[in-house]
Amino acid sequence: MSYFDRSSSRKSLLVAAAMVTIFLVLCLHLIAGTTEDDQDQQQGLTIGSPGKDPWYCSCYLSDAEQQEKDDDDDSNNNNKIDGVDYGEAGPLVVPASFTEPDQTLVNKINANLNENRVLIVAASNYGMRDHVYNWIESLKRTGEGDKFLMFCLDDQMYEHMVEAGYEKNAATIPENWFHQEVDAGFEEYYSKKYRIITHAKTLIVQQLLYLDVTVLFSDVDIVWLRPRLREFIYTFLDIREETHVAFQQEGSDQKVINSGFYMMRPSDVTKRLLAETIYLGDTNEAMTQQGAMNEALNHVDMDLRSTAVTLLDVLHFPNGYIYFENDWCDKHGVDPFIVHANYLVGDDKRKRLEERGFWYLDDAWLAGIDARMQKKQQEKEQAKGN
Repeated sequence: MSYFDRSSSRKSLLVAAAMVTIFLVLCLHLIAGTTEDDQDQQQGLTIGSPGKDPWYCSCYLSDAEQQEKDDDDDSNNNNKIDGVDYGEAGPLVVPASFTEPDQTLVNKINANLNENRVLIVAASNYGMRDHVYNWIESLKRTGEGDKFLMFCLDDQMYEHMVEAGYEKNAATIPENWFHQEVDAGFEEYYSKKYRIITHAKTLIVQQLLYLDVTVLFSDVDIVWLRPRLREFIYTFLDIREETHVAFQQEGSDQKVINSGFYMMRPSDVTKRLLAETIYLGDTNEAMTQQGAMNEALNHVDMDLRSTAVTLLDVLHFPNGYIYFENDWCDKHGVDPFIVHANYLVGDDKRKRLEERGFWYLDDAWLAGIDARMQKKQQEKEQAKGN
């Protein structure tokens, strides 16, 4: 064999050895990379992992990995209804329809509808009448005082509003809408009667959705502060057709909704949400309406990119914790659209509203209405006695 032949043979051996070495290194790297990917997937999103491309992101799975993950999720979710995301196999019945209410109520609903069939709705009993009229006055000051509908939870509240000149804005509630009887007194938060009152509010909104009404619901311990509020909130539903409800928030962690202020459009999603809220309220006496609604939201798609739910900003739509307890609106120079006097109990609601200049009710006017109502009641009793 010549020198050149021996040299060529050695080169071939060296090349072969180098290729084997590269192959082994690639195999080891692949094994190590797979282990790191498994760790990344367990820990969640990882960007720029050591030893990897700085733009690496573990949030994307291959089609096979995604299918395997979906299969695992399905096998671990015994309550899921086949073909229904976020569903549960509990005894939940979503009504297909309800009997239409009497024509008097239908006429009042139609007379108070705003643009896009939006109805401003509140509900109250007689014990909260001072807050009712303060709420109405706040509507007037923001240009919404003409079209709204107050659902009166007892006859005394309805008769009082009629006496006060608000008959076209007051409605009694059909008996078949109620699940439990509501008393006329002022109720403290978390009391059994308070739970019944708040539960009745959900029943009212449910019925309105089936009348093809978009509901802007407001508790009466809220004051409206800025004009065109209704149009502003409706824009959230209008610009994105997938958005079906906009909620005020509870607290500050942006995880809990406040069921005292929201706009809800009629859709299968919202009807199902209220059906479960009502079911939870009917079957759990210890659960408030707000607690039931938050629990029901656990079975709604809350993915930011596809959810039907949006949350109103906590500084522009502050609850009592944000506005009164922490004073964050003033600290940050935010002019809110509303102020909700929740987190306050009994007379403290009115006191704190008065301190901020948000109590608009003329007490002498209310006392005059009360006196006329009392006189009429006495005349009725005397007539019965005769």
